[in-house]
Amino acid sequence: MTTDPSTDPTAPPEPIEPAEPRPRAVTVRSVLLGLLGVVLIAALTPYNDYAMGNTYLIGNFLPIGLVLVTLAILFLINAPLRKFAPKLAIREAELAVILGMILAGCAVPSSGLMRYLPAGIVGIYNYAYENPTYAALVDEAKVPTWLLPEVDGKNAAQIGDSDVFKYYRMRAPDGVVPWGAWVRPMLTWGAFFAMFAGLVMSLSIIIRRQWSENERLAFPLAGIYSSLIEAPPPGKAINQTLSAGGFWIAAGAVFFIHGLNALHTYFPSAPAIPISFDFSPTLGDEPWKYMHGDFKASQIYFSILGISFFLQAKVGFSLWFLFALYQVALMLIQTGGGDAISSPMQQDQTFGSLLVMTGVILYIGRAHWWMVVRHMVGRHRPDETESRYLPYSVAGWLSVLFWVGIVCWFRLAGTTWLGGVVISLSVMLMLLMSARVLAETGMIFVQINWLTPRIWQYPMLLPATPVRTSATTFFMAGWFGQLFHDLRENLAGFFQQGVRVADEAAYERSRTWRTAFPFLGAIVLALAVAYVVSFCSMLKTEYSYANTLSSTPSTPVNQYAIESAVRSNVLDPAVTYKAGPPRESHNSAVHVAIGAGITGLLAVLRLTLSWWPLHPIAFVVLYAWATGKAYFSVFLGWICKVVVVRLGGASLLKKARPVFIGLIVGEAFAAGFWLITSLLLHWAEFDYKSIMLMPG
Repeated sequence: MTTDPSTDPTAPPEPIEPAEPRPRAVTVRSVLLGLLGVVLIAALTPYNDYAMGNTYLIGNFLPIGLVLVTLAILFLINAPLRKFAPKLAIREAELAVILGMILAGCAVPSSGLMRYLPAGIVGIYNYAYENPTYAALVDEAKVPTWLLPEVDGKNAAQIGDSDVFKYYRMRAPDGVVPWGAWVRPMLTWGAFFAMFAGLVMSLSIIIRRQWSENERLAFPLAGIYSSLIEAPPPGKAINQTLSAGGFWIAAGAVFFIHGLNALHTYFPSAPAIPISFDFSPTLGDEPWKYMHGDFKASQIYFSILGISFFLQAKVGFSLWFLFALYQVALMLIQTGGGDAISSPMQQDQTFGSLLVMTGVILYIGRAHWWMVVRHMVGRHRPDETESRYLPYSVAGWLSVLFWVGIVCWFRLAGTTWLGGVVISLSVMLMLLMSARVLAETGMIFVQINWLTPRIWQYPMLLPATPVRTSATTFFMAGWFGQLFHDLRENLAGFFQQGVRVADEAAYERSRTWRTAFPFLGAIVLALAVAYVVSFCSMLKTEYSYANTLSSTPSTPVNQYAIESAVRSNVLDPAVTYKAGPPRESHNSAVHVAIGAGITGLLAVLRLTLSWWPLHPIAFVVLYAWATGKAYFSVFLGWICKVVVVRLGGASLLKKARPVFIGLIVGEAFAAGFWLITSLLLHWAEFDYKSIMLMPG
């Protein structure tokens, strides 16, 4: 008779096998590959986007540059390693670090910062040189010289007339960049960016658990990234998503469609496959003529269609249905003799929506926010879990420290103390709300139709004693509103997506912040490199090219940032503010209340009725430019998901994932192919045509 060792107390204990060591995520090669991707994108973006006029290399929260670099690593480096030297293959955790570094770096070279930073400085003073009204306005604002390049001018007009400013807009002789003049603003604005990035990252770390674990937000876009870098089965070189037949069919079809249409652009006799519609001529009579132009004429963006398949059905429905409902409102109001919903009305409604949505977010997460406060004051309970990337006490106090530093920076720049507080809070509100929209919807284009300087117009409307701020404060509010108004690329959204991917691929089992802390170091390094490289690349591009290089050139390069955005977001609002209370055809308080009321009602219904189909986040972005461009593709993605679920349930939904990821990757690869084609044609001294596959 044998004795079961598990029940025999005299039997010797079985040997305990040592636990498999957790693979390191932050390694020398993951950091070097991440930096390589950051440098490539930061260096090439200004030249590609503004001199070449190609599809933007970043452009949204699914950057073409990131997708191309990731696919190159997976197919050209990692696939051969997995086949011939599996022990040397780049692990999933390392890929998460590489992706996180590149994502963070994408927040700097274009719309996230550099598209508007040097161009904004130059544009303001160029207009001051050309227009005496603007010159007087800028002189009254008393912008400190340490924010500007070093030139000999004493007033705004003289500064704008200097060679450093003129040549930036119209090309320097022989393309020589006055590097010495720009060292000072690179350092002073770099100090602001360092504090700004620190504040965004600290707040994002505080928010992470509430959104990811407590509320379980979907983070659809991060799910796409995770699918691209997930480890393949043993013995395979490519993971299941990228090796699926549906992925290659979908990606190939999209690449073929865009390729055929691009050839049609070069050779009009070649056939084309229509992926857009324009019913504007048909809908030119009442009441249809009152509908938004983007509703009557739109285009299919396969990447937006693909990502919409991964949205929660109610969120996808809300995004396109509220935009359609908006058209009904436009027709009813204007057919009845009312005024159109003007841009100031839209901004006021959006502001009310922002206030309520912020309140809802704070209310839902109130237990978590109080826990963070308890950690900061040393009163937390022993059973409370610590943060994954930094202790909550450290993240909380760093947030305070960075915010105070930003307010002091504004005070040194000439604003009032209250002005610095309001400007910084307004910018952070916009950034964190865009990150929330991205976490809930996964929309690669996120914009919010509200500008920071407008907040200073509300106190002027008080009936008893209108309240005004200083000229410098309002001017700086407009300047920073212009700098951060284009939320399609911002650090809050990129960083949170990178952290989410790292959570799933690298630190899912981490129980202490010390394990994940090196990830933050890699992100800080990526941001520092991206700032320096993209600043230099932007200067080199602007001083080297007076117009775009395609067969249909426009001048100057980066025209929107240096002209339109400066005039409409900084100078004209400041002129209006100086003249007194705004004379507008609507009641701002009423429209703020409308936005707040609609958002509040939708939030209450969503929180109390499980069947309620409309999500309040859709109203926050209702009036944004990006919503009009994306609504039709969102509608198609929502239709596809509903049909798949009805036909095959969860099983078919899972099988269809590679197909819709293929749509996303196929469009990114097509854009990258024609981007490279344009570069090669130009370098070979042939004419080329700009092929824009995404909204610009």
